[in-house]
Amino acid sequence: MNFFLDKTARPDYMGCMAINGGIRRNTMAALRLDRFSASTKLYNLSRRYLAGGVSSGMRSACKPLPLFFEHAAGSHLRDVDGNEYIDYTLAWGPMILGHSHPGIIAAVEQQLAKFQLIGAQHELEAYVAEKIGAMVPSVELVAFNSSGSEAVQVALRLARAFTGRQKIIRFEGHYHGWLDNVLIGYRGYANGDGPRLSEGISERASDEVYVAPWNDVEQIESILKKHSHQVAAIIMEPIVCNNSCLMPRSGYLEAVRDLATRHDVTLIFDEVITGFRVARGGAQSLLGVTPDLTILGKAVAGGFPLAVVAGKRKVMELIEQRRVLHAGTFNGHPISLAAAKATLDALDENDGRLLEQIRTRGERLMNGIASLAGQASIPILINGVGAAFHVSFTTRKEMHNFRDTLDNDTDARDRFLEAMLENGVYLLPDGRWYVGAAHTEADLAATLQAVGKAFKAESSLHRFAEAE
Repeated sequence: MNFFLDKTARPDYMGCMAINGGIRRNTMAALRLDRFSASTKLYNLSRRYLAGGVSSGMRSACKPLPLFFEHAAGSHLRDVDGNEYIDYTLAWGPMILGHSHPGIIAAVEQQLAKFQLIGAQHELEAYVAEKIGAMVPSVELVAFNSSGSEAVQVALRLARAFTGRQKIIRFEGHYHGWLDNVLIGYRGYANGDGPRLSEGISERASDEVYVAPWNDVEQIESILKKHSHQVAAIIMEPIVCNNSCLMPRSGYLEAVRDLATRHDVTLIFDEVITGFRVARGGAQSLLGVTPDLTILGKAVAGGFPLAVVAGKRKVMELIEQRRVLHAGTFNGHPISLAAAKATLDALDENDGRLLEQIRTRGERLMNGIASLAGQASIPILINGVGAAFHVSFTTRKEMHNFRDTLDNDTDARDRFLEAMLENGVYLLPDGRWYVGAAHTEADLAATLQAVGKAFKAESSLHRFAEAE
């Protein structure tokens, strides 16, 4: 679902502003850092002992600094300074049922009393695998891992073994984990240009990958026409939640599915975010296109570490035949699978009614944000679906691929995020929103009130800049 507020003029309000003879950053909300004094102290301490001060590099982008938290329940967080927030980060996605969900806590406590880790088989493995197969259209067999990045590598290994080929096609702006061979192209172009995301990436990593713009069937046809004998897999996010929640053009996924079938290429959907979030059977059931392999994670265990490689028997059975090695001490961890059973049972109940509720509430939030932006004459574009959407500050009427997102007004986005934080709403630093089962009507009302204040402040800033 896309919303666009078509405003023809946008003033240039980048850079710095003179304030009482001094200079401060041009920010919508002049946050008082003393509100975060305890977080600041802990962050400084953490940086002395923890590389970067955070445990995942993405978190360092949080403004005005990575906050530290002491309590979470339902849809609400409390930081170490006592500030409370409505949470739309959901821990970057996993907390689909909300924080400290009683059903998950009870399931985990029950399993902890039995055993924690035994390095052997247990009943929960078969139960959760069967449940996933019943919910997700493409799934006939399942393999468990601990992280999405790890699961992606298993899927690629399976595709290479199944096809006898080596290379993969991936898309600009799609994220498939932080390992070298799939980080190529995440924030770069098909011709190799673009920012360097990390030093230390193997010089040979790019040899494994063809990078293409997304939503362009002719690009895939061209690559396959020349190189189909080398291509083992096409991997994509069916909804690009890691890049402005871009949606596929009508007929695009169907066309890629057809091309993959005709050229005997394994089609892989990375549904780490969309799985058990956008629909009972993930994006593939919502959009009606079935891949050969699916990667699942985040929401599947409601906040516990679990990832899944799943798909057609003819591909997955290579693991059983020992043609493909799949191993790991923590694979099928009993605690994570206890949490997964509780999570999936709740999401599957009444044919996924809870996910439908999440979707409709999210859509109301999307509509409300769009309406408030229109009233304040703030140009935005909202992409995605109710459970996962993105607010871009842009004059574009539509976006279809990574390149379309490059002229987003990230300064306006950052001002908005800080204003929302000041008004008690916690959002991801890239402008993404996750709506979950714990968000209430009262949360939505309070959130839209905060959005209205943030847009009003931004509108005032526009008028100030024009006056200057």
